Amino acid sequence: MMKTINLLKIGDLNHSVLVKLKKKLELGFKRFNLSVNIVQEEIPLEETEYNPRKRQYNAIKILKKIIIYAQNKKDFHVLGVMDKDIFSSGLKFVFGRAIKAEGRAPESPIVALISITRLRESFYGRTENKGLFELRILKEAIHELGHTFNLDHCNKLCIMRFSNSISDTDEKPPKFCEDCVNKLEIFFKNSS
Repeated sequence: MMKTINLLKIGDLNHSVLVKLKKKLELGFKRFNLSVNIVQEEIPLEETEYNPRKRQYNAIKILKKIIIYAQNKKDFHVLGVMDKDIFSSGLKFVFGRAIKAEGRAPESPIVALISITRLRESFYGRTENKGLFELRILKEAIHELGHTFNLDHCNKLCIMRFSNSISDTDEKPPKFCEDCVNKLEIFFKNSS
């Protein structure tokens, strides 16, 4: 049975970002029998999720909203995509956050969130590079989805390597190392 990753727009986001990401994720996860869908609904951002002192949105609060959305739809996986800067407790910023499949209640949805704001060259005062921007979005999406498939951070040359900066994101490949692929195969075999 084919399972689906649903891409969900969070706040104001150019729809073409989701269209391009969908195509690339479908190729990347084809071997695991996953399809990718762009859902029609979108979740608005709210003032209560914004921290004016940090000038960022709280990733955990937004993840909670994605969970409520996914519970109502009974979706396998939901990846929220937004274009506002986000933070998580103890960190000045994050490119994304995810909830792992293990340790959650069986009926609880598996969700992740990425922000594309810090993935633009213009965020760092540099000339925009569309190809690099799209590759960074793909990398962060795969990384956070990897966490939803119970992968931890990896020390090898792997998409699951932790990114503490945009240069860390640029240095890692847009794919899983052999060890992580083996873990994914076990995950999907056990979740069938």
